[in-house]
Amino acid sequence: MPFALYLAASLASSAWADERSEAEHLRLSGELDQLSQRQLWQGVDRKFAELEKLGVEMTYDDLLHGAYAARALGNMSDAYSRLKRASKLDASKEVIDWLYAIDMNYGSVDLLRTPKKGDVLTIGEMPFDPDQRAAVEKAISVVADTGLYSGLLPRGSYVFCGQSFEVQPGLAVRIEVSPKMKKTSGTVVNVQSTPTWGSGGENGTSAPPEPTPK
Repeated sequence: MPFALYLAASLASSAWADERSEAEHLRLSGELDQLSQRQLWQGVDRKFAELEKLGVEMTYDDLLHGAYAARALGNMSDAYSRLKRASKLDASKEVIDWLYAIDMNYGSVDLLRTPKKGDVLTIGEMPFDPDQRAAVEKAISVVADTGLYSGLLPRGSYVFCGQSFEVQPGLAVRIEVSPKMKKTSGTVVNVQSTPTWGSGGENGTSAPPEPTPK
């Protein structure tokens, strides 16, 4: 096949693929909006995952729907990430205020136990706020299933595998529990707390975003 014909065919095929992707994007966005209006958050999160897999550039509304779904399901880290992406498209009052509220009330946590052995995460006092409660309950469930957790948790006192720790906004806590490399019984507990503001950490900002004026 002459190169010119090959190039024309390739361009036509690429354009057709782009049209199909955009059509699929419109379909999924419509379903995302409908599910969001009905507050069917698990369905919203599944559709959002399909959009991400599609690889198209998401709209502000896509990302905001995804953030609402993640928050409702206790995945505050995903909610934060989606809000950050939405803020680059439209730094609306809703998004900036929401990011500020997360920065002021949550801290980054990495928990790991090797090997997994009946791992338990508890909190001293369960928060009254439903979003914070959902985040704690999600973390407790993930730790019980996998023996690890990486994400955002509301400020408070926690215990992981017998190790007490505090979650504070602006600080990243990492706890690793593993058997001692000795004949004696026991565990090695590695606890680290590092600032996330001003260090390119979890939040990715030099300081929490200021809330917008009313």
